[in-house]
Amino acid sequence: MRQPSLFMKLMSVVGLVGLLSGCGGDGSPSVSASGSGSGSGTAAASGTITGFGSVFVNGKKFETSGASFMVDGQAGSQSDLKLGMSVTVNGSFNGNQRSANSVRQKDAVEGLVQSVAADGLSLVVMGQMVLVDNTTIFDNNFTPVAGDFVEVNGHIRPDGVIQATFIERKLANVTPEVRGFIKNHNDGAKTFQIGNLTVNYATAIINDMPSPVGNAWNGLLVEAKGTQFTPGPNVQTQGTLTATKVEPDNPGVQQADEFEVEGFVTQVVGPGDFFIGSTHVQTTSSTEFRGGTIDEIVVGAKLSAEGRLANGILTAKQVRFHESVKLEGDIAAINLAANTFTITGLPGVTVTVNSQTEFKANGGHAITGLGDLAAGDHVRVRGRATGTSFVIATRVERRSADDEVDLQGPVQAASNPNLTILGVTVNTAGISESDLKGIDDAVIGRAAFFNAVTVGTLVKLRGRLTAGVVTWREVELEDVDSESDENPNHYKGVQ
Repeated sequence: MRQPSLFMKLMSVVGLVGLLSGCGGDGSPSVSASGSGSGSGTAAASGTITGFGSVFVNGKKFETSGASFMVDGQAGSQSDLKLGMSVTVNGSFNGNQRSANSVRQKDAVEGLVQSVAADGLSLVVMGQMVLVDNTTIFDNNFTPVAGDFVEVNGHIRPDGVIQATFIERKLANVTPEVRGFIKNHNDGAKTFQIGNLTVNYATAIINDMPSPVGNAWNGLLVEAKGTQFTPGPNVQTQGTLTATKVEPDNPGVQQADEFEVEGFVTQVVGPGDFFIGSTHVQTTSSTEFRGGTIDEIVVGAKLSAEGRLANGILTAKQVRFHESVKLEGDIAAINLAANTFTITGLPGVTVTVNSQTEFKANGGHAITGLGDLAAGDHVRVRGRATGTSFVIATRVERRSADDEVDLQGPVQAASNPNLTILGVTVNTAGISESDLKGIDDAVIGRAAFFNAVTVGTLVKLRGRLTAGVVTWREVELEDVDSESDENPNHYKGVQ
């Protein structure tokens, strides 16, 4: 079992535990599984702005009439915020109503665009790999090119990778800055790296950091600001930031009876014990898992977790997976030229991999791309639907040989006993009443199941492959983001 990251040790230094004291225990408010509907208490959220009319964060509405705002380190107002920006909200809830006391926006990197990939799916900004997809908002629909200066908001992943939610061009007053996890710290040289950026802190203010002796800072999540960025010999991936200040990336969350965090898993300590960004999350036997299972919590998975935050740990009442499509089965055929493959038993479904797809091997030789896979390999795919029967894979995992076939995605058509998902029509007549289940895994039977299913409902089917034919044996309602319907303008991304 891995030890908790140095980030958590740092949090005790900067006093997070003190800020969170008093959470829980006798007299704590009643909080429902979704954190609303009964009781009252403190509330906070960290994630992406998904709507306005007040402020929606991760689909949850916070009234902001009495809130203060910090935008890019300066006092601001709600009018300075935009869809896709990353924020932390502190406030309170009373029943179904949430109110913000403060809203703080913070970008992931601001500086020079060094290169843009030919496929448009990534760019390098000050040595940080910035990934974009169809949910990334480009302010005023601009197209970045090398030489631009930009501000990027998004989720920080390990190794200097940022999944962008919002990018805007900066025309003036650019202060080079970056947030990320430190590696290759060298106190003798007064340098460390974030992604492929070297940060020189010889003349920087580091008063809020722990002792820099040796390589003590490795693994810490920090923010570094500077006066000058100098591209290196390889202008696309290297360079040096002369820092004026390096400080721990304080999560900015005080004690919270209701807290939600959204982002990518950056560390797995053990089963049900992991980090989303810098937030330590632990699950219990009563934690609800929506859209996935506990064994799918791996580094790189995009999740939301909500529950009560105390002593630096979020005890999750609910964990939601954000990649709604899940497929499992044997590879039928691979087209390396098109970067696609198909799965036996799921006719018509085409899986596409790209530069953002993560590959993982559960046993056997390592895999780094589609070329390391072969027809007959058993794989588990996570991704998102694009078109009627196409899936863009965010993660492909090769697993041990199995006859399991899974098909999970939004329903395209439903008429008892038939369901259509990703263009695959499944006749559920052969599935027993006891294997038709609701969101909470409780048996609900055929009538209740089809009464609950409409177009867009997330459903998971499980079956067995025998002689090339799938026998479907279980069907279950799934839920990725139960809060999104709360916001009628919930951000759906840019197509």
